[in-house]
Amino acid sequence: MAKPAAKSISLKPLLEKVLTDFPPVARTGADPIQFPRWFFEQKRPAAEVEAVALFSAMLAYGSAAQFIKKIRETLDTCSWQFLDLICNPARAQKFAWPAYRLSTGREIGILATAAGNLIKQHKSLKKVFLKGFTPQSSIKDGLISLRQGLLAEAEKVGGPISRGTRHLLPDPAAGGCVKRWQMFLRWLVRPNDGVDMNLWPEVSPSLLLIPLDRHISRIARNLGLTARGSDDWKTAEEIAARLAEFCPEDPIKYDFSLCHLGIAGECTHGKDQNLCRRCLLASACQAFARPGKN
Repeated sequence: MAKPAAKSISLKPLLEKVLTDFPPVARTGADPIQFPRWFFEQKRPAAEVEAVALFSAMLAYGSAAQFIKKIRETLDTCSWQFLDLICNPARAQKFAWPAYRLSTGREIGILATAAGNLIKQHKSLKKVFLKGFTPQSSIKDGLISLRQGLLAEAEKVGGPISRGTRHLLPDPAAGGCVKRWQMFLRWLVRPNDGVDMNLWPEVSPSLLLIPLDRHISRIARNLGLTARGSDDWKTAEEIAARLAEFCPEDPIKYDFSLCHLGIAGECTHGKDQNLCRRCLLASACQAFARPGKN
């Protein structure tokens, strides 16, 4: 079980320093946010930004270099006219969707077409999310609503839901951390800071949960932000609650920089103590072998 940080308040200036020294906007080129952000900056329709965000987030597992390549390949092939593609079932059916890991090209195409169908019916994915979401509740019900809507349309497009299609839409009701859904939401909900886009102002950033993976969970445990051993929804809630002590209105603002400490090779979770000595979080991190530490 992880020990709590010496004093919660002492961690805030360290996290703020990480944000300053590792600005998220400087690292978007190594992150799938680059794709919906491009559409956003080009002032493309909000529904297209949503659709590209969904597509990019749901493929964002495994090797970053590989899934970024697949997303870019898809957008290049459709000449970056993604909304036109997914809202035209005949075109989408003939399109050369790339396979990726656990999903075939056909299954990935089914997800994209399902999103297009929802957008044609409701004008946006946000409306489907908001059907299940209430400001007094957690974001889980909104995500369940959106996922159910996508699965219903996917079944209309491709018949019974296959394992590869289901993998692209992890279930928030199952208790997992559903990192890809949390990432999708933070892109659309958080303030427009050069990374995230604030397209869904109806949802407060204070309700967001951290997109949790093994790297982030290890950092969180080393910093005493959680004592839980599993990487699930409750752990994401616990970490978000601790971060809310530092910034209650926007606790997840620290996520991007912490995540990219690992991507940039700046954090090895104590394996490289030379890196630890240079780390801005060393004074609060249990992985740092301080002189005299047993």
